[in-house]
Amino acid sequence: MSGALPLRPTGQATVDRLLDAAAALFWEKGYASTTTRELAAALHIRQASLYYHVANKEELLYKICVSSVEEFLSEVPAAIGDIECPLERIQRLIRAHIVTLLKSQKRNATMLMELRALSGRRRAHVVELRARYARLVKAALETGREAGAIRADIPVQYLSLALMNTLNWAALWFDPGQALSPEDLAEIFVKVYLSGAASPELRGSASRTREATENKEPAARARRAGKTGDGATVERLIRAAVALFARQGYAATSTREVAALLGMQKASLYYHIQSKEDLLYFICKYSLERIRDDVTAAVGRVEEPMERVRALVGAHIESMLHDHGEHATTLAEMHALSRHRRTQVLALRDAYQDLVRSVLEDAQKAGALRQDVEAKYLCLAVLGLMNRVLVWYRRRGALAPPQLGQLLATIFLTGAGAVN
Repeated sequence: MSGALPLRPTGQATVDRLLDAAAALFWEKGYASTTTRELAAALHIRQASLYYHVANKEELLYKICVSSVEEFLSEVPAAIGDIECPLERIQRLIRAHIVTLLKSQKRNATMLMELRALSGRRRAHVVELRARYARLVKAALETGREAGAIRADIPVQYLSLALMNTLNWAALWFDPGQALSPEDLAEIFVKVYLSGAASPELRGSASRTREATENKEPAARARRAGKTGDGATVERLIRAAVALFARQGYAATSTREVAALLGMQKASLYYHIQSKEDLLYFICKYSLERIRDDVTAAVGRVEEPMERVRALVGAHIESMLHDHGEHATTLAEMHALSRHRRTQVLALRDAYQDLVRSVLEDAQKAGALRQDVEAKYLCLAVLGLMNRVLVWYRRRGALAPPQLGQLLATIFLTGAGAVN
């Protein structure tokens, strides 16, 4: 394959055992915190024996990422190759993607969450493979648009990104032990993505895309204004930590580096915090509390159930992208917290998810949202649609956060299918 780096030859069964064991540990502890000693112990082999199969831990991550994307590039085209109907091709693509994603769930979650840990050439190769798959998805949607099966009022680029957001998020929450099978989940995503979450009789009235023209300051920014004293210093610490964690990861960042970025002595840092973990905990806690407050305020100003859902999506996107670094750090590094603190952060995350689900449940009870999909899965679908924006959004892109929020709200409510 073009651009591929050489991998050590070894038995495929052994490689699969190795990759699965590594992915399970990376899922539990994170790539940076996992040692080759732990990997060898999980496989019941000596650490030295591990190096017969891989040169180092990074080669393991690289193999996981490559095997993950190559499976999509093999399985999905094979599933849709003989389908002529454009809409049926998209449906088959969604089903094949979900089944492939969840068949190797921990490998795929590792690829989605740990890709940044790869060094230059290896990361570039995986990004190239992912771009190839993204082109396949986008081509299926473009063919559907040409046939009149896909809506024409939203650029295919955003329809494609929305689809991948929703589908890939499932790797982070799907429980293989639950009653819902991957095939069942795929059918839910087919319905929600193509037809939308709005009830059929209200789909037309919910299909408009709104331009966000209000020039009001986001609530998150307003809250930050006017801080003085120790609170302002702690916020500067958090901002510095976010910048470093985003660039090199939590495990690889030292408190000395945080202090240096702020132009202070390391000893001065400990006047405000007791440990590096304090910074990560503050980042996770503040990001979840801020988005909760912003979304609560936004939906509280709206009475009509459908518009409350639209307000929720808009406020979530605006708040999340205003605190982009904090949310990206929370998503990628939460596992590094101690058990007690991780429990607290998970409680905040779950409470926010309950808030989102309650808004959707109220809309269902009012007849505004479809009844054939549980609110639980509508909630997980919309969280995926929104949260994966962190991966690809660029501040200098074509859409500002308010515009993107309204566009995603429209896709969620009315789907990607052609609007009648």
